[in-house]
Amino acid sequence: MRKSILIFIALNSCKPLPTYNAFDNKFNISMREVVKDGCDTISAGCGWFNLRQKEGRLRNYYQIYVDDWNNVVAKGFDYFLDTLNIKGEKDYDKIRSLKISNKQITELNSELKRYGYKFLDQKLGEYGSNYVQIINEISKEKSKLEIQLNWKNDKDSIIYRELNYWKEK
Repeated sequence: MRKSILIFIALNSCKPLPTYNAFDNKFNISMREVVKDGCDTISAGCGWFNLRQKEGRLRNYYQIYVDDWNNVVAKGFDYFLDTLNIKGEKDYDKIRSLKISNKQITELNSELKRYGYKFLDQKLGEYGSNYVQIINEISKEKSKLEIQLNWKNDKDSIIYRELNYWKEK
């Protein structure tokens, strides 16, 4: 009887394997498996952390709060677009408004295809920065990917451009 109870408790406490799909609604996953798969731990500020895949242009992540390691509160992905080397004075408005190329759209589509999404359009946001709109090929649901600019450091003129998608629980 005692063994049956322990087995029942163990089975109920096991969480499913991670799907690494930022678009699905599965948040109740095993963070132990995410860590075991290998991930980068990236601070998202104020006690929040993203456990992000280490390899590939599209890197899925699960977000947790430091006080509750087993509870996924959000998930998303970062998609590396390109590296810009800006010479001279930086015109931030011009950098933010750069559109992604047709080649980058093709490469993005090859990554998004496994989730049933594809590129739809590029649009200009409220503050002069572009964003990419994607669409699910079956449900026709649209999602917005923000273009993020990450400076290598303050001294260099190297900027990494990434698309970012984030979905909270």
